Amino acid sequence: MEALRTEPVAEGETTVSSVQVVSQVLSQNSSNLFLKSVGIKPVPSSKSSSSNESELREQLAAEATAAVQGEIDELRKRSEEAEEKLARTQKEMEEYKKLTEISNKAMEENNALLKRILAINNASSI
Repeated sequence: MEALRTEPVAEGETTVSSVQVVSQVLSQNSSNLFLKSVGIKPVPSSKSSSSNESELREQLAAEATAAVQGEIDELRKRSEEAEEKLARTQKEMEEYKKLTEISNKAMEENNALLKRILAINNASSI
């Protein structure tokens, strides 16, 4: 028990309490009957705590991965929407360009007709 109590504490960890030391010693040397009878839960061994730690790390990694995947999906969706808007805009621009060309041709034809009319009108007035 003294050896457990006097073990050096790793940086960032708290010192082991007397209850924890007794719990560890009793769980190693006898059944947990005594601890259960006095209402003390046995301290998990370092293997189970490292197992719990690994499980928590895996769970945290899975949650982080899920969050990142969610952000990637959201960005992908936004990108697709932006591409669709760009395609619609380009299509509208092409249609507008065609309409502008048609309008310009019609205006040139009207100008040519007006010139002929004015030329005929000027010729008849002379």
